[in-house]
Amino acid sequence: MAKYALLQFKINNDFFDWEKAFYSSQPMAREAGILELFHAKQADDPSSVAVLVTVNSFEVIDEFMKNAGDAIAESGHILETTQVTRYEN
Repeated sequence: MAKYALLQFKINNDFFDWEKAFYSSQPMAREAGILELFHAKQADDPSSVAVLVTVNSFEVIDEFMKNAGDAIAESGHILETTQVTRYEN
């Protein structure tokens, strides 16, 4: 069964600055089993970001956020605003 997670959160910097940091973290995320499918800023609120990923297990997301939290926060991602919605099909 395929598993997906939609992460929605706020950033405290410019989207393109956040995006550079996001891209640089992708090798580490892929190694953890997280594959990004889509990311974007909200059209009417550039501080609101959504990222859709596919994962082998939902626990991978929690573990990654825990282990990489400092680096994620340095990207401009405001950790306490993160909402994760889990889907499977």
